[in-house]
Amino acid sequence: MNRVFFLLPLFVTFIVVGCSSVNVDYDYDPAVDFAVIHTYSWGQASSADDELARNPLLKNRIIASVDNYLQNRGFSKVEPDQADILVVIQATVKEKMRVTDWGGPRGYYRDPWYNPWWGAGAYGGRVDVSYYQEGTLVIDIVDNSKKELIWRGLGRGIVGSHSDKEKKQAAIDTYVQEILNNFPPGYAKKAK
Repeated sequence: MNRVFFLLPLFVTFIVVGCSSVNVDYDYDPAVDFAVIHTYSWGQASSADDELARNPLLKNRIIASVDNYLQNRGFSKVEPDQADILVVIQATVKEKMRVTDWGGPRGYYRDPWYNPWWGAGAYGGRVDVSYYQEGTLVIDIVDNSKKELIWRGLGRGIVGSHSDKEKKQAAIDTYVQEILNNFPPGYAKKAK
């Protein structure tokens, strides 16, 4: 339980990471005609390890950002029974390890005083090990009539920290935009 309370503040701020640090991926069902989708509503995530279920403040910020983005794209928010699609969001945070081998006598950061006669073990190389938190935000688009997933966007970024609420919301907006840039499929090509 302590780990959850430790991770939540970190997760709250992972979205503050700049666009260049966000790895975005998406996939969709090519058989779906996205041109006939005009309305949306919100669905519930069913994952047991959803960080957003533990942090309703962050979840509400992301929902507001997705609402704004979709409405700017021409979608109307309606009651769930009237919606063409349901939007479902969830997130996870995982601890990662980064190992950087700076090389030793044989590496690319050679010691200028290195003499091969001393042997390879005379001067050891430098290896840095660091731990960080990686957050993943998943945005799913579900066909409301069939209850089938038709589009999924994922954004991964390093968890950072930030206390300014306005900057945090701006970063959330940017993060959501990066994920939804390719929804609906082909929209980016039409906009150009």
